Amino acid sequence: MIVKDLVQQMIDEDGVISVEKCGNINIYWCFKNQTLQKLYDSSELIKKKIQEVKCDIATYKQELDKTLATGRRKKFTVGQKSYNREALLEKRKKIQDEIKKKSNSLQKIESIRWDAAKIQENKQQIRLKKVHLEKTTDNIEILIDYLYKKFFLKPEQIRKEFGIPEEFKEFTEV
Repeated sequence: MIVKDLVQQMIDEDGVISVEKCGNINIYWCFKNQTLQKLYDSSELIKKKIQEVKCDIATYKQELDKTLATGRRKKFTVGQKSYNREALLEKRKKIQDEIKKKSNSLQKIESIRWDAAKIQENKQQIRLKKVHLEKTTDNIEILIDYLYKKFFLKPEQIRKEFGIPEEFKEFTEV
C-alpha cells in the first residue's frame, strides 16, 4: 500500500513518472530527458521569480532612498510655500491640547445638563435600584424569620446583633 501511494504521489505531484493503462495492467515509465526537461523548466521558472524579486527590491530601495533624502527635513517646501517642521509640530501640539480641553469641558457640560431622556433614564435606574432594595430587605426579613424558627432566637436580639433596624424606610415616590 505504501509503494502504491508513493508511486501515485510521484505521478501526481512531481510528474517524474508517467502511467498508461493497457487493459487491466498499468504501465509506468520515466525517460531521462523528460526528467531533465522538467528540472530545467522549474529552474528557469525559479530564476525568473528571483529576477522579478530583485527588480522589486531595487525599486523599493530607490523609493526608500528618495524618501530618506526628502523626508523629515527641518524646512520643506510644498508648492510655493515654505514650512518649518518644528513650528508645525508645536502648532499641532497646541491644537491637540486645545481640542482635549474643549472635549473635557463638553463632557462636563453634558454630564451636568439634564434633558427629558436623561431624566427618564435616571428615573428608570432609580426604580430598578428600588426593586433591588425591596428584594434585599425582604430577604433580610426572611433570614431573620428563618433564624428565629431554626435557632429560637428572638428577632429583636438578631436585629440588635447585626445592627438591623426594626423598620426599614419606605420609598413611595419615584
